[in-house]
Amino acid sequence: MGSMLEYKGYHASIEFDADDNIFVGEVFGITDSLNFHGSSVEELKKMFEQSIENYIALCAKAGKKPDKEFKGTFNVRIPPELHKKAAMAAAEQKITLNQYVTKAISRSFAEADNNVKETIVYIPYSTQKIDWNAEPVGDFSAYYNDGLLLTKKEKVSYVGS
Repeated sequence: MGSMLEYKGYHASIEFDADDNIFVGEVFGITDSLNFHGSSVEELKKMFEQSIENYIALCAKAGKKPDKEFKGTFNVRIPPELHKKAAMAAAEQKITLNQYVTKAISRSFAEADNNVKETIVYIPYSTQKIDWNAEPVGDFSAYYNDGLLLTKKEKVSYVGS
């Protein structure tokens, strides 16, 4: 998902309009339409925050509760055969279709989280100066001019000559 802004629990997607040479933002996840624009990043952020503040004030003046994003309900259109398979699987598991879909979505994120990037670093023994397999993995920036970036989901294997 491209660039995003966040303010008071609201999120907006950002695009650049090359014709008008401005950034255009749209708040998503709510039924009301909130759009804003700015000619610089600073102006865009200011206009986004101002649009949220104006929206909240307008709702208060109108006696309406401001929409909040991600209420936990949404409509999904799927092929009838897939709908039938999901409903049958839910019935077999003695759970509702909503519970089945929730489990499937949760499982898809868990699977994505388990994808581990593996980096293999070759270090000739003649230049090996530290115990690379020692726990915990620390900051190796002292050994490199640029530093070394490791993420939590990255498995690093070191091999020597």
